Amino acid sequence: MLQQQTLAKLVSYSGIGLHSGNEVSMTLLPAPVNTGIIFRRVDLESRFEIPAQVKYVTDTSRSTTLANGKVKVQTVEHVLASLAGFGINNAIIEIDSNEPPIADGSSRQFCRMIEEAGIEKQVEKVEPVAITDTIEYLLGDTMMSALPYDGFKISCTSSDNAGRFTQFFSIDLTVKSWEKEISHARTFCFYEEIEFLIKNGLIRGGSLENAIVIREDAVLTTEPMRYREEFVRHKILDIIGDLSLVGRPLKCHIVAIKPGHAANCELAKLILQKTEKTC
Repeated sequence: MLQQQTLAKLVSYSGIGLHSGNEVSMTLLPAPVNTGIIFRRVDLESRFEIPAQVKYVTDTSRSTTLANGKVKVQTVEHVLASLAGFGINNAIIEIDSNEPPIADGSSRQFCRMIEEAGIEKQVEKVEPVAITDTIEYLLGDTMMSALPYDGFKISCTSSDNAGRFTQFFSIDLTVKSWEKEISHARTFCFYEEIEFLIKNGLIRGGSLENAIVIREDAVLTTEPMRYREEFVRHKILDIIGDLSLVGRPLKCHIVAIKPGHAANCELAKLILQKTEKTC
C-alpha cells in the first residue's frame, strides 16, 4: 500500500497547445483523497470536468484525447506523466482551452511546477495494480506487454517504419529516475509527416522550440540532444502518461516495441479488465 499524495499548493503556467496552437493557461491544484486526477475546462461556463481515466479516451492520433460528452481535452500525456512520475494521486488540472501547454515538448516544465507547489502526503492509502499474469497487446509491428515485477519498470524499443533511429532503453521508475532520466525527453516527428499533420489540423503550435524534427538522417533541434536515446525515452514518457489512465499506480514490467498512444491506451484497458476480473 502506498500513501496517497496531492500538491501542497496551486501553481500555474501559460503557453501554447502543440496541436491546437491556442494560448492556454494551466493551473495544478491540490485535491482531496480519492479524487484522482481531473481536468477542468475553466473556459467553459459549466467548468466541465473530465476524469483522467482510460474509459474517457476518444482519440489517440498523435496524442491522447479525453472527452466527457462533447467536451474534450487533448495532448494530456505529458502533464499526466509528470504527476504519475512524482506519485501524485489526487489533483485538479484547470485549463482555459482544449489542450495543456506543450512547453518545450517534454515534461520538464511540469516537473518544475510540481516541485514549486510541493507534495503533500494524505491520510488515505492506495493499492497499486499488481500484474500477476502476463498481459499482451499486439497490433502489426507494435507489441505491448505487462509482466509481473516487484516495482515499476519500462523497457522500450522504438523506430520509424523504415527502421531509422532504432533505440532501446530500460528503466526502473522512481521519482528520482523519472525526473533525471525521462522527464526532459522531447517529443519528435519525421519531416515527411509534417504536411499530413498540418492538413489534418494538427501541430498548429509546433516548432523547433517544442519538438525535434527528423529529416532523413539529420536531426533538427534548437539545442543538443538531451539524451543519447532521447526518442525512445520520450516514448517511455508517453507510456507513463497514458498508463496513468489506469487510475492507480502500477506494479509491473512494461515491455514495449514500437509503442504509440493507441497501443498504450489499449494496454491500459486490458490491465483494468484483468484487474476487475481478479478483484
